[in-house]
Amino acid sequence: MENTATAAADRQSEKKIIFSASPWEPQMGYSRGVRIGNQVFIAGTVAADGEGNAVGHDAFAQTEFIIEKIQTSLRRLGAELEDVVSTTTHLTDFAHFDDYARAFQKYFGHITPVNTTVAVALVKPEFLVEITATAILPGTAES
Repeated sequence: MENTATAAADRQSEKKIIFSASPWEPQMGYSRGVRIGNQVFIAGTVAADGEGNAVGHDAFAQTEFIIEKIQTSLRRLGAELEDVVSTTTHLTDFAHFDDYARAFQKYFGHITPVNTTVAVALVKPEFLVEITATAILPGTAES
């Protein structure tokens, strides 16, 4: 019979977690990204600096900032944008869709992950876009 404590510890040792300067991570108790085996999960990301202030005044600029922030998180976990297979986007208003779509196409047009886009209210009114990403690395070995 497998020791439950040992099995839980083994699963935890397979998990790599990263944090960013987001003020909401410690407040809520979540991480920026998690890698388990060849799967990488990046938390919902807004265009915020380390103090929670918005970066960019339109959806295009915010989307670019967000995707570059996601790319940095992916790289810290051994992945690249090309490994992204799924994104979920939250827009505060579908009036921002064309600007968001133009920036998304710039980074993901050749990658073509699946995507869901919905309209929501975000943590601060100046944030127009939030993107969550999931990546799967080729193979199964963790590096």
